[in-house]
Amino acid sequence: MQLSSYAFDGATFDIFGALLNGEKIIIVPKETMLNVRQLADLIEKQRISVMFITTAFFNVLVDIDISCLKHVRKILFGGEQVSVKHVRKAFQYLGSNKIKHVYGPTESTVFATCYDVNEMQE
Repeated sequence: MQLSSYAFDGATFDIFGALLNGEKIIIVPKETMLNVRQLADLIEKQRISVMFITTAFFNVLVDIDISCLKHVRKILFGGEQVSVKHVRKAFQYLGSNKIKHVYGPTESTVFATCYDVNEMQE
């Protein structure tokens, strides 16, 4: 799924990550992106399997309709501080090896480091 503008460096992950793996890209219309419920419906209906989103979008999806992520194999998010509450809720729903927190200054690459969330301490 491509949420960002093709002019944004993160779009390279969306575009080439899908195409180089023989997958299709779902380009999200601006109107859908501005309505989180419509976005959640699109994620579920299109059976989105991999997505790279901002932490804020991640938090909102987890709050509004976490079930829209049921087909997700990997969800990458970053760009701002993590909300442990949201990551914990997503981890409990999705399980291990599906959540990846990424970080990287735009000046160097799309993301320079990542952390796989494979456990949550109470």
